Amino acid sequence: MQQLSYDPRDSVFEIEGFRLSGQVITFENTYGIPPVTPERIDGAVRVRTPHLTWAGAQHTAPGNGEIVVTKTEDGVQVTMGATAGQRIRCEKLILTGIPLGELIGHGWNSSRISTNGTTAYYPGSIPTPLVFIALPGGEHFYFESLDTRVRAKRFAFFEQDGDATVELIYEDAATEMTQTTLSPPWRIGRTRDPEAIVRRHMEHVARAYGLRPWHSRPDVPAWMRDTALVVTLHGMHWSGYTFNTYDEIRAALEYIAERIDGRRVLAFLPGWEGRYYWQYGDYRPEPLLGGADGFARLAARARELGVKLMPMFGANCVNKNLPGYEEWGTPAEMRSASGLVFHGNRPDWDVSRSHDPGWQAWLNPGAPSWRARLVDQVSALVRDYGLPAVFFDTQEVWINDPRFELYPGLIALRDELKSRFPDLLVAGEGWYDALGAITPLSQYNQPARWADIAFAPHNRHFLHLSTGDPSRGSTGVHELGHNPFTAVPDHPWVIPTLSIVDGTLTAGRPGADAVLEQARRYARAL
Repeated sequence: MQQLSYDPRDSVFEIEGFRLSGQVITFENTYGIPPVTPERIDGAVRVRTPHLTWAGAQHTAPGNGEIVVTKTEDGVQVTMGATAGQRIRCEKLILTGIPLGELIGHGWNSSRISTNGTTAYYPGSIPTPLVFIALPGGEHFYFESLDTRVRAKRFAFFEQDGDATVELIYEDAATEMTQTTLSPPWRIGRTRDPEAIVRRHMEHVARAYGLRPWHSRPDVPAWMRDTALVVTLHGMHWSGYTFNTYDEIRAALEYIAERIDGRRVLAFLPGWEGRYYWQYGDYRPEPLLGGADGFARLAARARELGVKLMPMFGANCVNKNLPGYEEWGTPAEMRSASGLVFHGNRPDWDVSRSHDPGWQAWLNPGAPSWRARLVDQVSALVRDYGLPAVFFDTQEVWINDPRFELYPGLIALRDELKSRFPDLLVAGEGWYDALGAITPLSQYNQPARWADIAFAPHNRHFLHLSTGDPSRGSTGVHELGHNPFTAVPDHPWVIPTLSIVDGTLTAGRPGADAVLEQARRYARAL
């Protein structure tokens, strides 16, 4: 975490037992709030300034900042607003003098708060905008945003003078940024029952995004609730190495259906369209895997067995060398709020050790040109092959794009597909709270804490495609290469998962059979 090299001389306001400061950040500078006397109005305490300061309060600037604090049963609720002479990027509420403890931040894992600092991002490194500091005696501080939209929140923590400094940063949707901003409520408190805070927060999330319980979600087909096994059947690696042709996938499904009712099986197909990622943006059966006829045979046999096929598509990543990219791709390229082109995960596909896939572009599904192409291609394949499910890779990637708001674009993608195919299951790679309202099934590694509260009531997940297979730990089409084989934990919200590459059902048969037994137990418990 980088810091200013001088004292910003932020004014500190002691209100309801907390020491609060504020900053207003535009795209050209950082501004502070000058000292004023807080006012008590209608049960709240308000700080309102007649101007802003900058450069460590050496100068003043037009604008104002306002902090409104309301006492709660265990702390305070705070909103912050501001106006400035330029377009505002974000605003920062700063709390100083917070006791040091263990931070429950990234993935709700524990970490130490240091002088170097750490930042937790939503959407991104935390599943929902709620973090904790656990104190040695069992008490917890919590920091929570009560937004009802998917907008950027950043939680920064660092040690300062023996205490923790906490920064709560709110950023408007970049499509809506002006010279005025107002944060949703921040709630800050102390508790000995963090689980109760998580429950209350997730009730807010469910109301905000329309989350429904898993067993009554209208977007979950009846067959999905009976699913007890997800089989990840790897097709073609980026390099062109073939793990399984369509006929080999068909044979693997026949093996599995002899050991568990095929109606319990969801077959996930990464790399089915040819060279993994290289083919993203142009979806069709791959000739080297068996072509259209081979894929049709696979789809027909899966239906006979009761197995549901779920091919993988890129929600936002394409090969920019595809024909017509300038028309449908260039206008949709993801950009940050300040205008930087987003380059995404940058895998080392060719093992050149350069991590420089210049052919790989990241597109915003909120952009009409890209979303229309994706919907049309997916719809044609669903129609032609009778596909019951589709999976969107990297759907969890989020950026505050100034041209198209990303989360509503994902909603539109889902809605356009469901309007054509009402019984289609739409699944995806990652998860954060609001994303769970779009895709009920995801590849998601549960957080270290409270998954039964935050995730399980509404969603189900299966192991990521980077999970190693039982024969040699191969990750198949995934860029990781090798990863230990593992079985899922025995939780009702985690579906048993088996990864199959070339040789899995021979050299890795004991491990595969163990997963099949786990799936049979899971099925009996449904």
